[in-house]
Amino acid sequence: MGIKSKRVVFTFDDHSVRTLEQMTQEGRFSSMADTVRESLQISRALQTQAQKGFTEIVVRNPDTDQERVMVLPRLVSAKPDQDD
Repeated sequence: MGIKSKRVVFTFDDHSVRTLEQMTQEGRFSSMADTVRESLQISRALQTQAQKGFTEIVVRNPDTDQERVMVLPRLVSAKPDQDD
């Protein structure tokens, strides 16, 4: 069974288009569609982890070993109820 594809059209405001263009260029994506596709995959992976209770992202600079913890509000709100 092959992978089905579906054409989807989005309407962006000017600021969002500029952001998408910047992300595409800086990320060296071949197209804005590839940028959106990978962003969706990352978002889905983060949502999946949030559903398991993981709501913080730790990033580390390998050159300095400095770490930063990022808390994304949407991940925190996706965290399962503790009463379950």
